Amino acid sequence: MRAENLRYWQYFIALESDFATTARFVEIEDANMQTFSLEYARVILSAGSEIDVLSKVVCQRHKLAVSPKNIDGYRKAITDRCPEFAALEIRLPRYSTSIRPWADWSSGENPPWWRAYNDVKHERNLYFPQATLHNAMYCVAGLFALVCYCCRVELWSRSAQPWPQLFSLDCELSGVESSDLRTGYKIPGFPPPTAADMV
Repeated sequence: MRAENLRYWQYFIALESDFATTARFVEIEDANMQTFSLEYARVILSAGSEIDVLSKVVCQRHKLAVSPKNIDGYRKAITDRCPEFAALEIRLPRYSTSIRPWADWSSGENPPWWRAYNDVKHERNLYFPQATLHNAMYCVAGLFALVCYCCRVELWSRSAQPWPQLFSLDCELSGVESSDLRTGYKIPGFPPPTAADMV
């Protein structure tokens, strides 16, 4: 196990906590998905920046490509090695729903929320209304998918703690709930970690 993995996990938990706090003011439901705010902009920019970091980490760790330079390179490298990644379902049990933040990768496209992140990052004066609840939720869910791939050993050993407040993996991937103390989540595209991985 790698100490830096737990730092990636803890940073994700901090960002997810920031997003979860916004639900105290704007309920996560269809009627509110186009609500935009400074707080959603902050969450989107922070999560989008970390997605860029973890995409590089995932590619390097699993030798998926030689230093991809951008989201198009990450998409090709990750989906070539792990075609199931695009179909990874992120659950929001509190709201009885699930989303697939990277689904557009299965058709060779980047997600609309990623374009919104870049628009808000580079031309906030024009695109601030894209800093929506919908885009923030998908951006944080997209980061969750990547941090799970980065921390697959820690997920298996249950050392990736605490668990997120809002997001969870599809139970069918693991056969156990996150509160179960047995070995944990299997990540699509990779076998369970070996003994050497667990050192």
